[in-house]
Amino acid sequence: MVEGATVLVLVAVLIFGPIAWRVVRDRREQEALAVTADIRHVVNHALEGESLVTVQVEPATMWREGRVVLSVPADWQWLLDRAWVDVLTHLPRRYELVVQLRPAVPDGERAAA
Repeated sequence: MVEGATVLVLVAVLIFGPIAWRVVRDRREQEALAVTADIRHVVNHALEGESLVTVQVEPATMWREGRVVLSVPADWQWLLDRAWVDVLTHLPRRYELVVQLRPAVPDGERAAA
């Protein structure tokens, strides 16, 4: 009787475990997409239109906070100076703000020049 119940539980975990894991992961990704849209709106509003600022959001997990990454070419840092304070006020709980300056010229083009 105990062996039968153990096998039944093991099979149930093998079948429903990955499904439950995927549901949780999908919810986190959906939340990250909503945060991305909100932060893009804040950046566009602060800069009065589309700009070279890119927004990437990594979803929060049980073990770490989510991450909002604002990235812009190094020569356009003034765009971030105008927008990052507004972004910080709209940042959800359990998310951190990371600001990156990308090189103005990609590495491949620098080597070819």
